[in-house]
Amino acid sequence: MENVAPQCKRCNMNMGDAVVSEGYRTYMIDMYGERRVKAMKRLTYLPPRKWVREEVIQFSRDLKEQIKDQEWRIGEI
Repeated sequence: MENVAPQCKRCNMNMGDAVVSEGYRTYMIDMYGERRVKAMKRLTYLPPRKWVREEVIQFSRDLKEQIKDQEWRIGEI
């Protein structure tokens, strides 16, 4: 999940703010590299994808598993 990352409530509410947006962009470049960030930006111009039910269910399962892994990693379980 490259374009899914936790953020605080303040940042989430202010994503239209240029300072917050630039900070997130910097984070993404540090994390994934300039080339990948540009590729993600190009994807924003494509029409939205229509998901089938099974894909959504699998996506949900994958995210729940990743959450469990991260909670275990940081010792919250």
